[in-house]
Amino acid sequence: MRKHNINWHSAFISGLQIELEPWQDILAFESEYLLNRGIRRTDLLIIKAPESPPPDTPIARHFRRYNVIDYKGPGESMNTVNFFKALSYACSLPDLLHEASAAEELTLTLVTHHFPRRFATFLRKNFYQKASDILEKTANGIYDIHIDIIPVRLVVLPELSPEEYLWLRCLTNHLTPDTPLEALAHAYQPHQDNPTYQNFLNAVIRANQISKGDELLMCEALYELFADELKKNREEGSRLGRLQMAALIPKLISAGRESEIEKAARDEEYCKKLMDEMGV
Repeated sequence: MRKHNINWHSAFISGLQIELEPWQDILAFESEYLLNRGIRRTDLLIIKAPESPPPDTPIARHFRRYNVIDYKGPGESMNTVNFFKALSYACSLPDLLHEASAAEELTLTLVTHHFPRRFATFLRKNFYQKASDILEKTANGIYDIHIDIIPVRLVVLPELSPEEYLWLRCLTNHLTPDTPLEALAHAYQPHQDNPTYQNFLNAVIRANQISKGDELLMCEALYELFADELKKNREEGSRLGRLQMAALIPKLISAGRESEIEKAARDEEYCKKLMDEMGV
């Protein structure tokens, strides 16, 4: 099965922006927010306008002014180490902002594609005796983690209600018969020229367009519902590939590696490896 390089973080942020679009006038999204001059950064910081009530939707009803979002893609785990790292990032914001009062305006949201069972066991074992006290399910796919430091929420994307969170529910690389593709296609139609919507849908299409076995029907469903987008993806991919090869060939020649040009043209994985090496 061919692997695609998917920018899951960018797709997730697009999906969350779509879900929270009714409150766009009070929320500012800061992707890859730097915490200092080094490499520490949050996946996303959402800043809510002061004095504004939080969005009236379960996924963001706990929002305060500064809301750190830590996202793990389909191939990643939300584990104990990730949790403490994300918590430390959130708790460092008041110092970064030189605003001591910000300590009372923080929240942390952990977003994952898999329910983190080992992490849940750790929480229940090390924080409280009663499981319901530490990890409380407040809606489908949404759990409050009660640690008495700052409000922490866990969001498990496949468990979200498609009626309430259609876009985030469809953010997956493993389509199933339960994935509401027809509803997604219908919701996408009025926004097909919007870059945020395009970015989200392109990630979902690229993550699922190559399949095998039982998943082939889902691939056919994608072609049927998003034929225009798939065509644009292929054309864009072809154009980008030509531009990258045009930039790669002179670099190989300058390095005395002309013999590798033909292999790069035939072998996509080898071509990508050379592009990474040559900085194309």
